[in-house]
Amino acid sequence: MPYFAERLTRWSLLTAAVLLVSCGGSQDASQGRGGERPKARALSAGGNGESASMTFTPTDPIPASAHITGMFSGVVNWPLIPLHTVLLPDGRLLSYGSSPTGMQTGSHYDLWDPAGGLEAGHTTLDNSGGTDLFCSSQVVLPDGSSVFIAGGDTSVLPDNNPNNNSNLISLTYPNAITRTADMNRARWYSSSITLLNGETYIQGGSGGQDMPEVRTTTGSFRALTGVNTSALDGAFPRNFVAPDGRVFGYDSNGKMYLIDPANAGSITMLSSTLNSANSGSDASAAMFQPGRILQFGGNSNGAVVIDIRGTNPTVTATNSMSKQRRLGTATLLADGKVLATGGSATWNEADNVSYDAEIWNPTTGTWTLGASYQKMRLYHSMAILLPDATVLVGGGGAPGPQTNLNAELFFPPYLFTASGTLAARPTITSAPTVLDVGKTFTVNTTSAAAVTRLALVKTGSVTHSFNLEQRFIDLTFVNNGGVLSVQAPARAADAPPGFYMLFVLDSAGVPSVAKILRINVASDPTPAITPALTNPGDQDTEAAAAVSLQLAGSDPNGDALTYAATGLPVGLSLNPAAGLLSGSPTAPGNYNVVVTVSDGVNS
Repeated sequence: MPYFAERLTRWSLLTAAVLLVSCGGSQDASQGRGGERPKARALSAGGNGESASMTFTPTDPIPASAHITGMFSGVVNWPLIPLHTVLLPDGRLLSYGSSPTGMQTGSHYDLWDPAGGLEAGHTTLDNSGGTDLFCSSQVVLPDGSSVFIAGGDTSVLPDNNPNNNSNLISLTYPNAITRTADMNRARWYSSSITLLNGETYIQGGSGGQDMPEVRTTTGSFRALTGVNTSALDGAFPRNFVAPDGRVFGYDSNGKMYLIDPANAGSITMLSSTLNSANSGSDASAAMFQPGRILQFGGNSNGAVVIDIRGTNPTVTATNSMSKQRRLGTATLLADGKVLATGGSATWNEADNVSYDAEIWNPTTGTWTLGASYQKMRLYHSMAILLPDATVLVGGGGAPGPQTNLNAELFFPPYLFTASGTLAARPTITSAPTVLDVGKTFTVNTTSAAAVTRLALVKTGSVTHSFNLEQRFIDLTFVNNGGVLSVQAPARAADAPPGFYMLFVLDSAGVPSVAKILRINVASDPTPAITPALTNPGDQDTEAAAAVSLQLAGSDPNGDALTYAATGLPVGLSLNPAAGLLSGSPTAPGNYNVVVTVSDGVNS
C-alpha cells in the first residue's frame, strides 16, 4: 500500500469566490363618490412595538378591498398649504408655501411632529429671513444640519418674480431660518438635488434659465459657466444623479441632457427625447430603481420608463393610467411600487378630477386603481412617504378651484390582509444611524414571517408635482434568524449622500416602520466590496500530527471578516473569527478542502 494511504493526510485547499445575493382595481367603498363626501375623521397614533408615537392606524372600518386598494383617512386640517414639503432626518415634516389663510407666500413655515398626531403636533413659525420662499426649491443638506432653500418670490406680497436669495432652516431647535449667500442667478421654479460630493446642484427657474450653479459645502456658490441651458425650459427640470455620477435630466418639453457639474461644468445634449404625450411641466416622475425612472401624467394618461443605465437613454411605454393626471404626484412606496395621486384633465381646473389613487407595479408594468380621497389635489398639492410607510397627501390652491389647508393619509395595500385586518408588521429592533457606501452592516429584526426584502427609500422633498430627491434601492442581505447581514449600496451614484428610510419587508410584502439613517459622502464612488483570501496551497500532514495554519483574509473596505471551511480532514477545525485551522488529522487520505472568508454578505 502506498505510504500516504497508511500514514499521510494530504489536503488540498481551494479558496472559493461566491457572491451571496438575496431574493430579493376597485375604489374604497367606505368613501362616497358623486355626492357629498364624508366629514373628516380622526386618526390614532398606534403602536407596533417599534415607534408607537409615529405609527398611524385607521380608525374607520377597514374595507374588504383594502389589501388591493388601500384606504384613506378623513380630511384633517393643516396650518397652511403644504406646497413645499420635506421629510426631516428626525421624522418631522417641514412644509411651507402659503399664509395660514391660504394666500400664496412663503411668509410662514410649519414643523409637524407625527408624535403629536395627524391633526396636532404642529409648530407654525413666522419667516424672519426676509425672503418670500414661495415657488423655491428645497433639499435637506446631507450633513443633516439644515434644509437649503434656493430662490423664491421677490416679495412677501406675491408678484411672481424671482429672487437670488438662499436660506437655511436649521434642523435644531428653535428651527430658525437664516438668509445666507446670494446665488449667481435669481431662481423661481428651480430644481435642487444633492451631488455625490455633498454639494447642491441648482438648475433652472425663471431668472436662471441660462446657467446652473452649485452650492459648495462651505455655502458659497459656483456658477457653471461651461453649461448653457438657455435652450431648455426652466420650470422645475426633472434632474437625477445618473449611474455615472453626472446629472441626468429632462425639461418639460422632453429634451434630455447629461451635465458634469465639476469645475465650470459641461453639458451633453442627448438624442433621446420624451414625446409630447409623455412630457409636460405638470407630469411627475420617480426613480423606482437605480437608473430607471417612471414618468407619467402631464399631456396624457400615458406612462413611460426612462432607462439611463446605458450610453443613451431608452424610453419604453408601460401601461397607461385610468385617466389623465395634470399636476398629479408620483410617490415611491416602501415596497418599490409607485403611487399616483391628484390631477385632472385640464391644468388646475375641476375637469375630470382624479379622486382615486393608482399604484404602478414595476414588475408587471400594470396600474391598480386604489382607494378614493376627498379633496381636489391639483396645483400646489403634494404627496410624501412617511416613515410608518403611509403617504401624506395634501394641499392644492393658491390659486386653485379649492383652497386646501388640509391633508389626507393614505394607508397602502401592503398594510392590510385579505381578511380585512391590519397586517402584522416586521420590526427593526436595531440598525445603524450612519452608513458608508460599500460597507456591510447589521440590522436586527423580529417578524412573524420571514424577512425577505430590505430597501432604502430617499427621504422626500416634494413640490409642484415632483419629488426632488426620492429614489428606491433594494439591498443585498443574508438573514440569520432575524439578524440581517446587509450590503450597503456598492455604488455611490445609486445612493447619493443624505438621508434614507430603511424598511424591512416580510414574505407577505408587509413593511416595517422605517429607521432613518444617513449615507455619508463616499471617498470612493465605486469601492471594491468582496473580501480576498490568500490560497495557502496544498498541505501534507502526518496523521495525528498537530496542525496550525493561519488563513489570511482581507477586506477592501475594512469590514469584519469570518471564516468557514468544508471538507476538512477529521480532527481539524477552523476558528471562524480568527481564521486559524488547527487540530490533528486522524484519518489518512486525500481531502478536497474549500475555505471561504466573508464580510457577512460577500464571500
